[in-house]
Amino acid sequence: MAALLQCIRPIYDALCCPGLPFKYRWRLLALAPINALAYSFKWLPWVFSRSYSVVRLPLARSPGRSSRALIFTPESSSQSLRPLHIHVHGGGFIGGVPELDNAFCKRTVEETGAVVASISYRLAPRYPFPLAHQDAQDAAAYILEHAERLWGANPKLLTLSGCSVGSNLALAISQGLADSNTSAKGALMIDNPVDLRIPPWEKQRPPGFPKSDPLAFIVPLFDVYAESARSRRSDDPLLNPILADIRTLPRKMLFIIAGADILLHEVTTFVDRLKKDAAILNSQRDSSADSDSTSYEIEGMVFDNMLHGWLDRSRCLLRFHPTYPCRKRMARR
Repeated sequence: MAALLQCIRPIYDALCCPGLPFKYRWRLLALAPINALAYSFKWLPWVFSRSYSVVRLPLARSPGRSSRALIFTPESSSQSLRPLHIHVHGGGFIGGVPELDNAFCKRTVEETGAVVASISYRLAPRYPFPLAHQDAQDAAAYILEHAERLWGANPKLLTLSGCSVGSNLALAISQGLADSNTSAKGALMIDNPVDLRIPPWEKQRPPGFPKSDPLAFIVPLFDVYAESARSRRSDDPLLNPILADIRTLPRKMLFIIAGADILLHEVTTFVDRLKKDAAILNSQRDSSADSDSTSYEIEGMVFDNMLHGWLDRSRCLLRFHPTYPCRKRMARR
């Protein structure tokens, strides 16, 4: 039911969100049927599924509010605590529900034996930055606090993943946990926007980017979440992970990058910088006699001529990257 209600959320916001400029209202109304079609294809096959349970997670910074999360657990029993994985769906900060990535989460459970939590967050334009980031961090904090008791998962064996803006939020989770004993060990980032200081229409177009887009009229909506923060918080690494200190990020990271995506330049720039930082820190680690910390491993995979969102996550992702099923072993290291 929650996924169904999310289909009509753009209509509600277009009609009822106070102070929203008309340029966003009409675009939200146009977005509603597109959402309904996309959600139907991804959500309807799971209507009667027993593969996951739905829980409500209290949000510490928003008293009285909670967010939905889907919990996927392995079918086989285990005497030891399982690794924990948190996934964040995409949607341009204006749409999306956890159910869109059910197949990916179920496959992750099967391949790694981890407990997977697929979380949600409040959406723009009604809720601009930093609310989605706070929701993601608060949801993760609650999951980590109760992981062992409720789901038999080890919060110290945490990995993350996200699709599109979900990757941005996943890195915000990592930054929030950087100084804790439950910091993220690894992350899988898919089509990750890392520099929201630049609006979509000003981003560098790579070779192969389409000259025309029938859905180009929706593009301004993809900027509505970050727009209000751009002038006053342009240097915030939560919104712009490209500015984040590598020491606040997981030590093992894989970036899946579409070669014809407007995000190509910023993501490859980010990955190149992380690789250089990783080389320096790994060298310092190797020269330190008393260091037992895990080395940094940063990898980016560019798929030429592919557009943003090209990857059919439910069928192809694990097949493309043979090391992904080893995430459980990676977390234990």
